[in-house]
Amino acid sequence: MLVKQLENHRSLRVVGICNSQHVKWFRSEEANYQRRELQSSPDKNWYEIIQKLVSYKQGSVIFVDATGSVEVSNLYPKLFENQIHVVTASKLANTQSQETFDRLHQLAHDFDVKFHYETNVGAGLPVLSTIKNLTASGDEILEISGVVSGTMTYLFSELENGATFSETVNKARTLGYAEPDPRDDLSGEDVVRKFMILARICGVRMERKEVNVKSLIPTHLKNVNAAQFLEGLAEVDASWQKKIATEKEQGRVLRYTGKLQNGKIEVGIESVPKLSALGSLTGTTNLITIRTRRYNDQPLTIQGPGAGKEVTAAGVLADILKI
Repeated sequence: MLVKQLENHRSLRVVGICNSQHVKWFRSEEANYQRRELQSSPDKNWYEIIQKLVSYKQGSVIFVDATGSVEVSNLYPKLFENQIHVVTASKLANTQSQETFDRLHQLAHDFDVKFHYETNVGAGLPVLSTIKNLTASGDEILEISGVVSGTMTYLFSELENGATFSETVNKARTLGYAEPDPRDDLSGEDVVRKFMILARICGVRMERKEVNVKSLIPTHLKNVNAAQFLEGLAEVDASWQKKIATEKEQGRVLRYTGKLQNGKIEVGIESVPKLSALGSLTGTTNLITIRTRRYNDQPLTIQGPGAGKEVTAAGVLADILKI
């Protein structure tokens, strides 16, 4: 999707693409970046790839990471040292230890390269840039809260419409809203990572072990393989239907929310009025509320689709265009 969007920007040129196994380089005159030949292209070798990128004019190359791979995120320091900019949709680099986070951002500063990751939170929504602009202008972030997982919004809105837990999880996988093994979403880890990034850009020093999280994974399915996990989900359908019905009787619904306040993060299920802003969310919508010293009585709210290939690719493209 990103490569397709890049074809409309003649000021930018894709020099190469790679997946977990192969790499394909494009000639300078090419403008239609065909990917069908990738599988028959040479094997991927990161040392050779970086050497190739270094051969271009210094400061002109942007490395885009859309993998979610630790191996790839570990390359960022080497890329920075070679004055290659990085744009990433992956949350891995920014959610390792606080020390790693500090070192990574210091390296980008020292080597005068750009490190953009707007899509780490809210896909194409301007969440991180808004917070950075507020703090840069001298405002103080008091609280950030809301729904930052399009997958979780989709899950709970489908449950409210009468779908079962198991069929909704499987449908979310099919639509690309959830991971192939949806436990990364259902565990709350995706939301935890996003709130850790929010905390860190606000200047809060935060380690993963300090975050309290309520997982949606049934205890007996935590350590089985992916196939067994999906098969066993039907066992909890009845209990979820009961929970949803109980909330409905009270005019309330369930949402999976996060909150950053007083240097602490809380992540889990929250019961909210059906007619509230959070309660009315549908589809893959995210809603993030930012309360600051200036925006205290009337906090800032950012709302929109928080999942989907097209909006995420557009967010990555916006980061590229900033550079």
